[in-house]
Amino acid sequence: MRLQRQSTGELIVLGEDSLLGTGGEAHIYVVPGHENLVAKVWHKPSPERTRKVAVMLANPPVDPMANQNHSSIAWPIDMLFPPGRARVAAGFLMPRVVNVRPVADYMHPKTRRRVCPLFNYRYLLRTARNLATAVRALHERGYVIGDLNESNVLVSDTALVTLVDTDSFQVWDAETGHMYRCRVGKPEFTPPEMQGKTFSTIDRTPANDLFALGVLVFQLLMEGTHPFAGIYRGSGEPPPYEKRIAAGHFPFGGDPRIPYAPKPTAPPFEMLTPGLQNLFLRCFQDGHFRPELRPDPQTWQWLIEEAESHLVVCWQNNEHLFGDHLEKCPWCERTELLGGRDPFPSADAVKRGEHLRPMPRRGAAGRSGGQKERLPIAPGVPLPPPIPKSSPGGKRSRPSRGKWNEVAWIAAGLGAVDIAATGVLLRPNALTFLFGIAALLTGILGEANSRKQEIGGRGRWLARSAFAVGLGTTIWCLWAGT
Repeated sequence: MRLQRQSTGELIVLGEDSLLGTGGEAHIYVVPGHENLVAKVWHKPSPERTRKVAVMLANPPVDPMANQNHSSIAWPIDMLFPPGRARVAAGFLMPRVVNVRPVADYMHPKTRRRVCPLFNYRYLLRTARNLATAVRALHERGYVIGDLNESNVLVSDTALVTLVDTDSFQVWDAETGHMYRCRVGKPEFTPPEMQGKTFSTIDRTPANDLFALGVLVFQLLMEGTHPFAGIYRGSGEPPPYEKRIAAGHFPFGGDPRIPYAPKPTAPPFEMLTPGLQNLFLRCFQDGHFRPELRPDPQTWQWLIEEAESHLVVCWQNNEHLFGDHLEKCPWCERTELLGGRDPFPSADAVKRGEHLRPMPRRGAAGRSGGQKERLPIAPGVPLPPPIPKSSPGGKRSRPSRGKWNEVAWIAAGLGAVDIAATGVLLRPNALTFLFGIAALLTGILGEANSRKQEIGGRGRWLARSAFAVGLGTTIWCLWAGT
């Protein structure tokens, strides 16, 4: 098969020897002479596909991993046409990523032990963080993934992420006002507001992606457990995932009214840091009726980074990393629960080839879980490479810690303004003067805090209001001779 690059006119010959794989909609080929490129050739080319890719080429997202020499988004690079004056593209060129596997291979301990046994919890956190960063880059350019699921996320052994099947994304053509919709979706990654809908007739929103992002992050950090998996306590056959999602039956939320309980083999929800627990509750409980309440990618990015900074190491196995809010190692306990199958085998066990078979049971002491220690990571085991602090195009903010400080300063500002105003309405005396000083100091501290945390809005406004009222009250009292 001979195809021609649109940008350069170069002829490319694709044959059976360069075929990488075949999917439901296209063949994927290695491009001869360009080992860093692959060609996606559609089974059924169409004018609509051609126009959609043209819009994507004109407005590419900023790849947050470009400085790592890695493509986190397999975005079209050039279109391919049959030689001649054909107007309908046969496919397109995109970056080739190597040494990657589907994200599901890393979620589940059984496959993880086989394909990459030293992929510990730090790597899983970094994978989730890189995934959120890639989704954020797309949303910042106005794209919606639509069909975000475990099959279009690829991961390397160093926790780098690549999103594929980008030509299925929802794309808005600003020039013509046409929306190229995402026509497919997996029920177990589809948000409640989209369950049962015909995707080809509905425009997706970023909030729809945020549900699927939450599902993937949950599975990465909870040993492959789907957030809506659980033991059914009702009568009859357990409903499928799409029914549970539509009903909002999140079994880890602690709501006794739902007819599900977490599976005994699932990691305990409390194993996650409090910040991450809160994000999952926002995603699957608060966001059930109000999708806009689901955490955005940057919020996931910050909270995952925070969780990574609080990792400690078990003294029995330095591949057991867990949050410092826990008293004992959850992975030692899970090893016992799983019949000696360690989710994160030690480097020595891997060297001896013992990671693929159950370890001997350790008795009561082992079942209690190893104590935590702040130790260095095992020598010779490379850490995942760092990622940019934030993807280009967005201002840095701290949605978690900043929001809580904003709430605190709102309360402090309101209290100070109320106290100072009450004092003003009475009379200028020593107590009123002290109220004014308190409001003045609260305003100064609130302003400094909001600048430090890069937050604005009501928190900064109330801090400035407290400062103004406090300053006015203090001057009034001094002028009156208090």
